[in-house]
Amino acid sequence: MQEDKKKALETALGKTGDLMNMFEKTVRKNWDMEFEQPDYSRTAEMILRNLEGEDEKQEEKPAFIPPRESADIRLSLDLGGLAADCAKCTRCRLASTRTKTVFGDGCIARPDVLVVGEGPGETEDKTGLPFVGRAGELLTKMLSSISLYRESNCYITNTVKCRPPENRDPLPDEKQACGLYVRQQIALIRPKAILCLGRGASCMLTGQEDCSMAQLRGRFFFYDGSIPMICTYHPAAVLRNTDLKRPVWEDLKKLARFLNLGIAGERK
Repeated sequence: MQEDKKKALETALGKTGDLMNMFEKTVRKNWDMEFEQPDYSRTAEMILRNLEGEDEKQEEKPAFIPPRESADIRLSLDLGGLAADCAKCTRCRLASTRTKTVFGDGCIARPDVLVVGEGPGETEDKTGLPFVGRAGELLTKMLSSISLYRESNCYITNTVKCRPPENRDPLPDEKQACGLYVRQQIALIRPKAILCLGRGASCMLTGQEDCSMAQLRGRFFFYDGSIPMICTYHPAAVLRNTDLKRPVWEDLKKLARFLNLGIAGERK
């Protein structure tokens, strides 16, 4: 079979050589020219070897290319789908100790303010609702003093959706696992402003990881370059240290004036 291929190739090369000779005679207008007939045997062997090498390359198995990881499903969900995904989330260790996930609560129709705390406490873990314990009662009073209500113009959530054991601070990898829930909540709810409560939420959303709460509070930042955001002390910290009431009140009034909200004790 290989010998037949070689003879056929030699014949084809010979015919090609004859055509080239005829072309040269025509150009030179000398039909009496004589050309030595070359031996195409070695040329045919070389061509066949090259062809066999190409066939072997084509038969080689392609290198394994791992499939690309699909984008996080949470980025394609609406708020209801995001809450449902959160309810069955096992992305970090907090899933093993929670009673309920605490996704968020309040007005979702472009509220004046999105409040972001640090993490659910014991009461929140039992009810599945954010800020319903002692700190939540204080927060409700704080917000109402500047005309913010979760029923009408305010939405409340946390940096992590499960209670950390013994109410400890959320660990960095826990906040990272829940981070996309918070970012997608902000993207879907589209608040006019964000209020960060406590150092954990403030550092996470401002990106100022090395700053203290005293350095962050009362300052305006811009989330994603567009949404105004202010930081203040967490209500739980105020319960432990009543000296923080005044700076928190000053921060809240600053936010209210920015949004043109009514302030308790002041005429609008």
